[in-house]
Amino acid sequence: MHLRSAAGGFLAFLLSVPVLQGNGDWRVTYSSSNVCALRGATVYLSCTYEYPDNVQYRPTTVRTLWFTKGDNYQPVDLEHDADYTGRVESSCGLVKCTGSRCHGTCTLRIRDLRQSDSAVYKVRFTTNQPGGKYTGDLGLKLSVKDLQVKVSFPYPTILTLAELECHSICGLAGDPPYIWFRNGLYVGQGVNYRANILSGNSYLCAVEGYEHLRSTSLYAPKTPSVTVSPSGEIEEGSSVTLSCSSEANPAATYTWFKVITDYSSRELMQGPQLHFGSILSSDSGQYYCLVQTELRTKSESIYVTVKYGPKQTSVLSSPSGQIVEGSSVTLSCNSDANPAAEYTWFKNNQPLLWGPSQRHTFPSVRPEDRGTYHCQAENKYGHLSSNSLFLDVQYAPKTPSRTISHSGEIEEGSSVTLSCSSDANPAANYTWFREHEDSVKGSRQNYTITNITSVLGGNYYCQAHNAIGLHSSPFLLITVCVQCLKVVTSSSWTTTVAVRTIVVFLATVLLLVFLWMRRKRAARKACGQGGRPDTVEEEGSSVTLSCSSDANPAAEYTWFKNNQPLLWGPSQPHTFPSVRPEDRGTYRCHAENKYGQLSSNSIFMDVQYAPKTPSVTVSPSGEMEEGSSVTLSCSSEANPAATYTWFKEHEDSVKESGQNYSITNVTSEHRGNYYCQAHNAIGHHNSTFLFVEVTSQSSSLKTIVAVRTIVALLATVLLLVFLWMRRRRAFRKECGQGGRPDTVEELVPVSVYENISALTNRWAPSAQRGPIEEQEDHHHVSINTSLSENQEVTRWFSGSRVQSDQRDEGPGPDGDGRNLRVGGSVKSTPRSVNQ
Repeated sequence: MHLRSAAGGFLAFLLSVPVLQGNGDWRVTYSSSNVCALRGATVYLSCTYEYPDNVQYRPTTVRTLWFTKGDNYQPVDLEHDADYTGRVESSCGLVKCTGSRCHGTCTLRIRDLRQSDSAVYKVRFTTNQPGGKYTGDLGLKLSVKDLQVKVSFPYPTILTLAELECHSICGLAGDPPYIWFRNGLYVGQGVNYRANILSGNSYLCAVEGYEHLRSTSLYAPKTPSVTVSPSGEIEEGSSVTLSCSSEANPAATYTWFKVITDYSSRELMQGPQLHFGSILSSDSGQYYCLVQTELRTKSESIYVTVKYGPKQTSVLSSPSGQIVEGSSVTLSCNSDANPAAEYTWFKNNQPLLWGPSQRHTFPSVRPEDRGTYHCQAENKYGHLSSNSLFLDVQYAPKTPSRTISHSGEIEEGSSVTLSCSSDANPAANYTWFREHEDSVKGSRQNYTITNITSVLGGNYYCQAHNAIGLHSSPFLLITVCVQCLKVVTSSSWTTTVAVRTIVVFLATVLLLVFLWMRRKRAARKACGQGGRPDTVEEEGSSVTLSCSSDANPAAEYTWFKNNQPLLWGPSQPHTFPSVRPEDRGTYRCHAENKYGQLSSNSIFMDVQYAPKTPSVTVSPSGEMEEGSSVTLSCSSEANPAATYTWFKEHEDSVKESGQNYSITNVTSEHRGNYYCQAHNAIGHHNSTFLFVEVTSQSSSLKTIVAVRTIVALLATVLLLVFLWMRRRRAFRKECGQGGRPDTVEELVPVSVYENISALTNRWAPSAQRGPIEEQEDHHHVSINTSLSENQEVTRWFSGSRVQSDQRDEGPGPDGDGRNLRVGGSVKSTPRSVNQ
C-alpha cells in the first residue's frame, strides 16, 4: 500500500492487491483492486501492461486509453468523456523490450473527485503488431466517499447532548487531524465534538489543512411539509396522494398514521408518500406524517375530507311501534353524505311540500296521515332514495252508521237485518243492544231478526269497539205492525230507479273506456318501442347507463329519453339508485365537442315491478237474484302482466284462477266477501273485499219493473219527439211553398137572431130564400167536420151558409160546395178553413 499527495487534494487509500489479467503473452496488471478516496480529493490510478516482442515490427508503437463506459471494442476515452472534462490526465512511460517481451506503465490522475466518479476503471492498449489489441477486463474499482459524522448519546437521561465523531470509511492512513464547524464557523479540533443537537444548529467536520474535504452537514429534521394532490375538493373514487418532506441529515424515514381517537392512531405505511388509488368516504379523517432520524422525531398532520353523494339513506319513525291518533310522531331521514344532503319527502310516491328538512313532526297525527313514506337525499354529487316506511295510524271507531234492510214499518212475521259500520283502525268489532236493555242482542256487524213480532219493536243501537276505544251509534227505531199498508210513491221510486239506471250506464261506459285505453296503451308498448327490451330491470334495483365515445378533446354528453332531452348534466354515466316504473323508456346519448357531434344507438330499458293494488268490479252490479249469474273481474297494473286467483273470505280454497270469476245459478250460499290476488314473478298484491249480496226473486222484481218502466218511458218520449218533429217539418213544408196565405178572412160575430133567421131561411122554400142568398155572395166558409147530434150552437159565422147534415145535399145555391154540414147544434170552432 502506498500514498501519493496532490496539490489540490488529499490522500487516497489504496488496497495494494495487484490485479493480474493476461491472455497468453498479453496481460494488464493494476496496482490495486480497490481505491477509496474522499469527495473533492485527487487520486492516482496506475497499471503495467505486457505483450510479446515481434522483432519484425520494431520499433513498436503503443497507444493506451482509460475508460469506464462502452465495451472492449468501442470504449469511451476518459479524456474525451464530458463528465471528466478538465479533471483527468493520463500519462504513460516508454515501452521497454527485453528478450522476447515488451512492457510499459500508465498512470491516470483524477482531480476534484465526485460521487459520480465511483466506477470500475479499465485500460486498453493497442500496438502496431497484427492482432495487437488488449483490454484489462477486471479493471480497478474507485469508491468516492464523504467524511461521516457519527452520533451517540453518552448520557441517556440527557437526550439533548450528543457526542459527534468524525471518520472516513476509506480508513485514511496516518490518523489525519479533523476540525469542526457549526453553522459554517470553526468551533473546535479533534475526532470528537459534543453539541446540543436540538438547538437548531447544523454541524460538520473536515480534514485539517483540506477544509474543502468536508462531511455533509448534520442537523435534526425540520418541520415536515405535508401536501395533498390534487388540491381542492376531493371526490370519492378519485386518485389522491399525500406527500411528506423534511430537511434532515442523516436522511429521515417517513411513517404515515391515521388518527382513530384522541388517544390512538393506526400506522398505515412507511415512505414519503401515501397514495389512494380510488379514495373512499371512509378514508376521510386526520393523517399525520412522522419524520424520524437518530437525532430527533418530528410530525405534521393534515385533514382529508372526501366529498361523496348520499349513502345508506333510511327512514325512521319515533316513536316506533303502535301509533295512536293524536300522538306526536317524528319521521327522520338519515343519510351519509358530504356535503350534507337536502331531503325531499314522499307519501305514496307523491312529493310532499315539507321543505328540504331532515325531520318532519306530526304534532297530532291524524288518520289521513296514514300511508307509505320515503325520502330522497341529494347533494351535488348524487341522490339516493330511502326505504319505504308504512305509517299506520290507529284510532278508535268513529260514529257508527246503521242501516235497516226494510225501511218504514215492518210487518209482523217478516225478517229484518240491521247493519252497522264504522271507520276504525284496527277494524272494529260490533255489538248490538236494545234501548233500556243491558243484554247483548248480537255480536256481529249484521244483526238479523227473523219472524219479528210487535214485542221486538223499539230503539236499537250498535257499539263499535277496538283496542283503542269504542263509540255507539244513534238509535234506530223498528216499528212492527200486524197488517202494514204499503204506500209506494211512484215519483220517488221512479227517481230512485232512474238514478240507479244512470249510475249503471255511466259505470259501463267508464269501464269500456278504461278497457279500450288499456288495450291501446298495451298495443303502443308492444309496437312502439321496438319489440323486446334491450335490458330488463326490477323496480327498486340500481341501474347505471353509460355513454362512451372516442373523442379528443373529451366529449360532453346529453341524454335523451323517448327523444326528449334529460336534465342530467354533461356526465358520461347516469345511475338510477332505485329504478321506478316511470323510468321505463328508450334512452340514447349525444356526444359533442368543438369538432363535431354524434348520437349513440338507442337502448330500451324495461322496468319490471310487482302488481299494484288490484281493482275489482262486479257485473251486473247491485243485488243478485237467486238463480242468476254474476261475473267478478279483477285488474292490476304490473310488469310482467299479472295472473289472478280468486278467494272468498274465511275460505282457503281457490275459487277461480283467471282474471274473471263467473258464478252461475247464484244461491244464498254465494253471499259474502270476495277478493282477488294478482301475482307475477316479482311479487303479489291482494285486492279489497267485494261484497256480493244475494236476494230472493220478490226483491228483484221491483228492479225488473223499474227497468222496464224506464225503458217504456224513454220509448214514449222518443216517439213523441219523433212525431212532433215530423209534424213541424210538414208544417214548414206547407208554409214554405206559398209564403203567407193569399187572404185572411175575419170572423165577425153576429147576433144570435140573425143566425136563426139564416137557419129559418135554410128550411124555407127556395122561393123565399133568394134575398138571403144575395147577401152571402161575398163570404163563404166551408168547415168539414162531423159533429154529434143535440149539440148546442154557441157561435155563428157572418155571411155563412148553415145546412143541416141530416141529409146529404149537393152544392149550395152558389154551386161552389162552401157549405157547413152540421148535425144538431154546433159548439166548437172550425178545425180547418179553406177559401
